[in-house]
Amino acid sequence: MRRRKKNWFITLLKPASLLLLLFMIFGIIWLRSSVVSLEYSLSNLEKKKSDLMSEKKALAAEQANLLYIGRLQGVASNGTGFEFPDRVRVVYVRASGKSDIYKASLTVGEKAQ
Repeated sequence: MRRRKKNWFITLLKPASLLLLLFMIFGIIWLRSSVVSLEYSLSNLEKKKSDLMSEKKALAAEQANLLYIGRLQGVASNGTGFEFPDRVRVVYVRASGKSDIYKASLTVGEKAQ
């Protein structure tokens, strides 16, 4: 009787282990295909990112160009475009005894010697 029960368990174990093996193989295949699909998605997103970065650089260059053109038009509409510096902001540089060392003075009204 014992032998018969053991045989029954072994005959049931063989198909169950076969089904488990097939299930594991299909699981591994599904996992691998999911990873490949994610890699393709990441690749597409990285390509979009690089395209958008290059577009951003082009737009920044165009903006700088337009601002420069606008500034030139503003200068041209003022006439000469040359503005005299504010005398308060002028820095006078005075030479000391040595020829390679200079002092800067921010006092108003002093003249350079």
